[in-house]
Amino acid sequence: MGNCCLNSAPEFLQELVYTSFANLKVYDRDSDGTIKGRSNVQFELSSPVLQSSLNCKLNNHAIRITGCAIPGLDPRKNRAKDCQDTYAIVEKGNVIMTSLFDGHGKEGKKISHFCRDFMSNYLENNYEDIESDPIGNIERMTVLCDEALKKSDIDSILSGTTAVVVLFTSTGIHVGSVGDSRAVLSTIPKTNTPYQVPAASYYNRFKRPVLPLRILKAIPLTIDQKPNHFDELKRIIASGGFVERVKDEIGNEIGPFRVWKKRGIMPGLAVSRSIGDRMAKEVGVISTPVNHTFPLYFNRDQFIVIASDGIWDTMENLEVVNFVERFRHSSKFSSGASDFPVNTNNSTIARLLCEEARYRWFGIIEDEDVVIDDISCVIIEMNCLEPSTTIEPESSTEERNIKGFQSITTIDESKKEDEKARESAEPGKVKVVRRDFVRGSTAAVEENE
Repeated sequence: MGNCCLNSAPEFLQELVYTSFANLKVYDRDSDGTIKGRSNVQFELSSPVLQSSLNCKLNNHAIRITGCAIPGLDPRKNRAKDCQDTYAIVEKGNVIMTSLFDGHGKEGKKISHFCRDFMSNYLENNYEDIESDPIGNIERMTVLCDEALKKSDIDSILSGTTAVVVLFTSTGIHVGSVGDSRAVLSTIPKTNTPYQVPAASYYNRFKRPVLPLRILKAIPLTIDQKPNHFDELKRIIASGGFVERVKDEIGNEIGPFRVWKKRGIMPGLAVSRSIGDRMAKEVGVISTPVNHTFPLYFNRDQFIVIASDGIWDTMENLEVVNFVERFRHSSKFSSGASDFPVNTNNSTIARLLCEEARYRWFGIIEDEDVVIDDISCVIIEMNCLEPSTTIEPESSTEERNIKGFQSITTIDESKKEDEKARESAEPGKVKVVRRDFVRGSTAAVEENE
C-alpha cells in the first residue's frame, strides 16, 4: 500500500492541503490475487454535494455544527456512482437533532433522502414530545420512517439505508442507530494517558498520523450492527435466514458476513438493522434502532463526530478525534467553498475530515483497486473555543460505556441453531475487507453501491 518510512518514525500531519487531482500506482492482480504489475491511474476528484454550518445554544452553552458529504467515485471510471450519503441538522425549541444516512442499493440515494426529510419533519411536528421522551421518539421515528418508506413509490426491496440520530436535550445526549454508520464522542479523560506514537513497522504515505494538541478520549455512542453479532445472528436464524461471507472464484471467503435467504442468492445485506431492505426484513433484519442516553459534561466533552463508513473504513475512532481536535480551531466556520485546493483557510472541519478520509482511500486503491465509498460526516462542537480549565471532579461524572455485541468470527453450519455458537463468540467486530466494496445487497452491485 505504498509503504514508506519503514523502521523510522512517521512524519506527523501538520498542514492540510487537498488538491483536485490524484495520480496513483495501482496493483494489477489476477483472479487468485497474484500481483502482475502496477498501472498508473489518474482521476479528478469531485466537490461536496452538501455542506452545512449552524450556530445554536443548549442550556446557554454555544454549540457549533458543521457537515459535509462527498460523493464516492470509481478511479478507473468503469462505474457511475451517485452519492447516497446525506444528513440533516435541525434545531427546534429546546431540541437539536442531527441525523446521517448511508444509502445502499439501486435506490439508495432516494431512500437516504426520504429518511432525512421524514425525520426532519418528525422533529418539526413532535419536538415537545421528543424533549420529554427522546429515546422513545427516536425508536418511534425510525420505525415509522421504515413503514412510510414501504408505503411510498420507492422500490426498497433490495435497497435501504443506515441511520444515526443524535438528539441534544436539556437531559443529555440521546443516540439511536441502525446499521454501521457511527457516532463518537471526544472528551477529556479523567486520568491522562501518554500519547503513543504509531508503530513504524508498516506505514504508508497516505496514512499520516496526527500529533494531538492534548490527550482526548474517544467514546463510542453507537454500536455497529452486523449479522455475525450473536444476538443479531440468533434473530436472523429464527426468522429463516442464514449468515455467511461471499466466496471468490477459488473458494476463499471475502468481505463481511451477509444475510441471505435460504436456498437463495439474495439479499446479501452486510448489516443486521436498516431502513428499507424489504427482502432482508423477511429473514430477521429489523428497523428497530439500538438506543442509548448519555449525560453531557460541557467542561469535559469537546465534540461529537457522526460519520458514514467512508470515514470509519480509513480511520479509527481515536484518529478521527485527534484529527478534529488538531484542526478545528484553525478551520473556517461557514458552509465552506467547493473549490480546490482545500485547506483550513477556506473549509470547515467537517470538509477537512472528509477530505482526509478520501486521501487515505488512495492507499486502499493502490493496494486493492477498489471504488472510493461515499464520505460524509457531521461534527458537533460543544466547546467551540479553547476549553475551560475548570473540570468537574471525578465524583461528579460517571463512566459512559455501551455494551458491545459479541461477534462470531467463524460460523459453522452445525452450530448455527445451537447454543454452542456462543462458545465461538469473541468480543469486537469483523474488519472490513475492502476488496469487497459492496455494503448493501449484492444483487445491486452492477447498478450502484
